[in-house]
Amino acid sequence: MNNILKPICEHFSICNMPFIQRSKTPFESENFLKNRTFLSPAFYSRHLMVVTGVAGSGKTSLLFYLINELDPSYFRICHVELSSPNKKALYKTLAVKMGLNPPYNADDIKLQIINFLREENEQGKFNILVIDEAQSLSIPMIDELRSFYDEASNFTLILSGLPPLLSKTMNLSVNLPMKQRINLSIETESFTPAQTIEYIKHQLSVVKSKTPIFDDKCYPVIHSLTSGIPRKINQLCYKSLFQGYMDKKTIVTENYIKSLYEESPHIFDKPMPI
Repeated sequence: MNNILKPICEHFSICNMPFIQRSKTPFESENFLKNRTFLSPAFYSRHLMVVTGVAGSGKTSLLFYLINELDPSYFRICHVELSSPNKKALYKTLAVKMGLNPPYNADDIKLQIINFLREENEQGKFNILVIDEAQSLSIPMIDELRSFYDEASNFTLILSGLPPLLSKTMNLSVNLPMKQRINLSIETESFTPAQTIEYIKHQLSVVKSKTPIFDDKCYPVIHSLTSGIPRKINQLCYKSLFQGYMDKKTIVTENYIKSLYEESPHIFDKPMPI
């Protein structure tokens, strides 16, 4: 089977395919820089932080880039993503990620992790636990995490999820004890029209684009169709390059972008006609 990405890159004079994976260099938008500043204390002292944002707005990417800046000899990062986990599943996953051999009972695993974190502190290592898709946590699990955060030694807990995590779940009276422990919260935002242009050009610069690929009239259309959400921008731009190569396009135009959007309603969340 031939790799079609190579001829696509050759067709558009780029060294690699953009929009399908994180680059080594982040796009430093105003929101990214602000959030990096707000998040930085969590990597150096005990914090409970919440990161929220709509799907595709860059929560995981933000954490990815910030974590990659840390010295692994001093920091240990444990990043887990579980949908509606129970107590045992969460602690077992954390233990395995830490390289531990978890016992059978959930409370024993919890104690094992607490002891491990204390030992890490004594050795001069700081631990950061990141729980992704935290909007799926049940009320008992949120209280369990509160208990774990209180009992364990010096570490940071970051909960990342969709906006309802903070706007609804944490506002329930039963979750007030957890909410009162949150030191800081941040929200990732969609790009402005200007940032959408800068983001696309950043992606193209990373792959050393030598010739124009997108007509200037494309940018406001891309922003409008994607609402400035980075993941949707990636989807639409990648589809444009892929299909553009198939259709022998030398440059992607405004009308071509619109036609691709119309042809792929399920991919781009376009409302279906009734």
